[in-house]
Amino acid sequence: MLFQTYGDRRNPAVLFFHAMGVTGASSEPIARYLQDRYFCILPTSTVYCEGQKYVSKADEVRQVEEYLKSQGVERLELVAASSIGADLAMAFLTGTKLPFIRK
Repeated sequence: MLFQTYGDRRNPAVLFFHAMGVTGASSEPIARYLQDRYFCILPTSTVYCEGQKYVSKADEVRQVEEYLKSQGVERLELVAASSIGADLAMAFLTGTKLPFIRK
């Protein structure tokens, strides 16, 4: 899995899950627009990463969680997803212990 980020890590975090046939970069225009107020995280599934092998949805979720922890993200303001990315987003949201809404 590869990750692109936009914005300051101290800002509320927004996590994007991309559609089938594209990479996390497909959300780049929105992330660039939001980067002054949010920390935008754009993962690219291992399916689309050269030299990486897709193992399972659970493994993808694990990789996202580990990355968020490594970046100091303790909660999410928003999760955005499209197409098949919505399936991965639901797996993430139902399995993560990370709070979803910033209080």
